[in-house]
Amino acid sequence: MANPKIKIKRSSVAGKVPHYPNSLDVGEFAINTADGKVFIAAGVGAGVTVREVGVSTALVLSGIVTSGSFVGPLTGAVTGNVTGDVTGDLTGNVAGDVTIGTPTGGFKSGAFTISNTDKTKDSINDLNNILGKLVPSAPTTINGVSISLTGTAGSGRLCAGFTPTNNTGGSAPVAGTQYTRNTDSTVSTSYITEYGPGDSGTVTGLINAVGVGTIALASGDQSATSDALQIANDEDASNSSRDSGIAAGFYEIYDVRLINAASPDGYNLAKITHGSATTGSVYWYEDPSTVSAPVISYSTPITPASPTLAYSSGIPHYTEASANAFTYVMTVENATGDMYTSNSFINSDGQTNGFQNPGDKSYTNFASGTNPPARNYGVGTGVTCLISQQPRNVHTTVTSNVFTSFDASTPYGSHNNQRVTYTTDVNIMGTTAVTSSMDENNISISSLGTGSGNATRVKAGATGDNPTPAYTTWTGNASGSIDTYEAAVRGGTLRHDQANYSTGYLPAGPDYSSGRTGNQYFQIELIRSAVSEFSITYAGSVAGCFVCMPDNSTWTTSLSGTNGWADMFAAYRGSGVPTTAESGCSTGGLMDTNGGTFTCTFGTESSSNDSNNRILIRWKLTSGQSITSMSFTST
Repeated sequence: MANPKIKIKRSSVAGKVPHYPNSLDVGEFAINTADGKVFIAAGVGAGVTVREVGVSTALVLSGIVTSGSFVGPLTGAVTGNVTGDVTGDLTGNVAGDVTIGTPTGGFKSGAFTISNTDKTKDSINDLNNILGKLVPSAPTTINGVSISLTGTAGSGRLCAGFTPTNNTGGSAPVAGTQYTRNTDSTVSTSYITEYGPGDSGTVTGLINAVGVGTIALASGDQSATSDALQIANDEDASNSSRDSGIAAGFYEIYDVRLINAASPDGYNLAKITHGSATTGSVYWYEDPSTVSAPVISYSTPITPASPTLAYSSGIPHYTEASANAFTYVMTVENATGDMYTSNSFINSDGQTNGFQNPGDKSYTNFASGTNPPARNYGVGTGVTCLISQQPRNVHTTVTSNVFTSFDASTPYGSHNNQRVTYTTDVNIMGTTAVTSSMDENNISISSLGTGSGNATRVKAGATGDNPTPAYTTWTGNASGSIDTYEAAVRGGTLRHDQANYSTGYLPAGPDYSSGRTGNQYFQIELIRSAVSEFSITYAGSVAGCFVCMPDNSTWTTSLSGTNGWADMFAAYRGSGVPTTAESGCSTGGLMDTNGGTFTCTFGTESSSNDSNNRILIRWKLTSGQSITSMSFTST
């Protein structure tokens, strides 16, 4: 373009723009001094227009610039200090300090002192610290809070041998592990109470990954039920007992639970969310099993094949030897479903009067049983376990509740106090001598005279109350029958005995049912010197008791008419030695037929005057009478 023509026109009217071609020619400039804008007519042919020249009207400053005010936009980076007023918005990052300046009306007194040279960032920090002390802490959220189920069917352990349905999306349930058990296909939780914020956010209930209710919170009471989600007591946080000290009007709290949420079969979890806060998960197993309660039954007990026996009065008794164990088979139906209670699902009720405790029984004690047990173990066909019960170390006759009762327990019910039926009486005599019951070879003597050992049985010698004294060694501790006038000690009890031990008793023994209707006697000897008086204690009932010192001539001469036997059912004469005419030796009260403690006196005589220090005591029993214990002590 040669020899260009530049023309400049002016206008002082604000907002006025020149017009082409009336006031501005192509290539000609125009200036609006009111707006500070420059215009030019440019273009070719029909495309010529008036255009504003692209020269920035922003102020371009560098270094320190002081001015009362800057009018118009201030764009770009500002380097150095800016003093004076800034009119309009100040956006972008301010790397340097901004001082506060003096507010209109001056500074007011307050929580802290501010001057016009203070920096805004420092004053804001001070203000935030003060507000933090004035505003209470927000109430606790539900994040991580434990929730618990209500109305479930207790707990159970998962059986082995199958893969349970896992609805949780996480780790699968493990056989043998205990889980909460549910059976009605719905679950509810207890309320978790007084959590926040109760005025904002959304609360959602979840079963596994499925929402079961949603409630949006806002200011005010939003207590409501949505599907299986229930919110209650949406109130001001000043009522909180957990987060005490929250002033009214700042926050709200609420209670929340799940109620009657659908529970699919298998392993499940439940939780509640509130915004980003999530409770802990609670897990359970929805058990679809339709198994009935367990049922216990028994076979007939088998007696010991080669027993070890002890004898009392010729009557055989089982000892506590392992060879004397009775055995029988326990059968249990419905031992498991999907779940079981514990490995020891059969609980023993303990020892009986005569037999030791066979102990609890685990699934592994049953045929093909495992711990954990298989699913549906014993369903349809019962499973079996051999029970072995050994006699105890006692002296007794077991006449009822012979063997232990058992309880079966599963998540599906129980069958308790089940005992094998057994109607045969069992005689047991342990190998340890005791004085709490009758033992022919061990009758208690305590603190009496001089000597050692307890009283023992000797043969009665003959029938009658006052036969010629005899003290032949007792032979009833072996197999065989005793004399018809001898009372029998069986099962720890001395008795007038007319039983047939060949039937109805185990072990089978002699027949004492005939020829024994008359009086029966039990005679014992005490070997003690320096005894002139002693106490006799017995429990039971008797018809008579007689005392003799067979090798004391003074004694036997004075009682010659009774062969030396003094009578405990008659009173001592009061002086000297009992006589035939006054044979009583009881002092301080007569012995009676109903048991108790009674005093026997030898008057002026002593067992030391018996050449063998022997004292004989002869007991008389009639039909139906028995003694369960006796003892002899000093007075």
